[in-house]
Amino acid sequence: MKTVGTLAKAHGLSRSTLLYYDKIGLLSPSSHIKGEYRLYSAEDEERLEKICAYRNAGISLKQIIRLLDSDEKSEINHILEHRLIELNAEIQQLHDQQSLVTTLLGRKDLNQQLSDLTKESWIALLRSAGFSEEDMWNWHKRFEKSNPQKHEEFLRQLRIPDTEISSIRNMAKAPHIIQKIKMESSNFMELFFKLFEGLKREGPGSAEHTQKAFRLCSDLPNQPKILDVGCGTGGSTLALAQASKGEITATDVYQPYLNRLVQKSKNLNVKAQIRTQKMDMANLQFPEDHFDLIWCEGAAYIMGVELALEKWKPLLKSGGYLCFTDAVWFTENPEGEVKDFWAEAYPAMRKVPELLEAARSKGYEIVDHFRIDQSCWEAYYEDLQQRIDLLHNEFVQSDDGKSVIESNQQEIDLYQKHPNAVGYEFLILRSKT
Repeated sequence: MKTVGTLAKAHGLSRSTLLYYDKIGLLSPSSHIKGEYRLYSAEDEERLEKICAYRNAGISLKQIIRLLDSDEKSEINHILEHRLIELNAEIQQLHDQQSLVTTLLGRKDLNQQLSDLTKESWIALLRSAGFSEEDMWNWHKRFEKSNPQKHEEFLRQLRIPDTEISSIRNMAKAPHIIQKIKMESSNFMELFFKLFEGLKREGPGSAEHTQKAFRLCSDLPNQPKILDVGCGTGGSTLALAQASKGEITATDVYQPYLNRLVQKSKNLNVKAQIRTQKMDMANLQFPEDHFDLIWCEGAAYIMGVELALEKWKPLLKSGGYLCFTDAVWFTENPEGEVKDFWAEAYPAMRKVPELLEAARSKGYEIVDHFRIDQSCWEAYYEDLQQRIDLLHNEFVQSDDGKSVIESNQQEIDLYQKHPNAVGYEFLILRSKT
């Protein structure tokens, strides 16, 4: 019998992939230890080998379930014939791309430039071939997903600086988080929010750190217009209201968080300063040049830091501030289980100098930055552990609940074993005029 981690490693998969397969009924373990920890038999592993083979052939998970669970030969033939039609279409697309590349290579001016190809000439080449900005980003996303090393090598051939290469690759990686959230069932997300709904804060931090960062934003108006993105239940929002006389717009995608924030603001007599709006951080519906200060603690990574800095900047007034926290590596060479966990949880995570350079590349001045105290992480994980213990028996009754519990418990356990590997950096940025 093999555990979920051992089986995943043996087949080059992530642990969460097997948890997801279990959740959708594609591959369930033969038994559990203490009703919670999964154990896979030789028959389970044989089924996984078939799943991997079908996935390599490009067959969808939904169709694989039908393939493995059907005894009807006609059903299997139908699915395979459908995949053959898709492959023929993909081959035709490749032929079309081949024709495009052949045409481009036939240009005399291009042949002369190939030995001196730069980022600018490559972009001009793609535009001449009819690529839009979105097409170009989709191209990077596909390249990064299919072959990260070759993608990096290609960017270096274009003589792009290392910091910009990091920025491009991070933006190409970021959508994995949103896609993963969309992939999860509504029940999974309901349980996920339920776990975090009872916390004092939805991530590491404190009112003292929030107010320290706010004080570093000099020359703000007496009543600044502030936007708090991904505010949760208001850990940062309430601290900002107490530190300023500002007019604060607090946004989040989960209405119960906003409702709880409203109640908290009443208790602290700051409700008049705060307006809540349910809104996606990737699609903020506000006029340009509107806010003096944009705030985001622990949430910018969801859409990707570079993309957030780029998309939110037009909302700032000239010389406005943007303050956010992001998870960073504090160890020089992350290794082993902590590296593996964060490679899946936050593959775009980097070290502080790289994060600062990313901010500069998006047109921001670094006003200051500081590390969130370790005590904030300890308090956050202590609170989260209590919440897990409280909801454990309820959550383990379903596969979705087990998945929520296991992933968060693993994060806590890793922090306790490697407390200095990862942390939050608080950045105070100012938009260059």
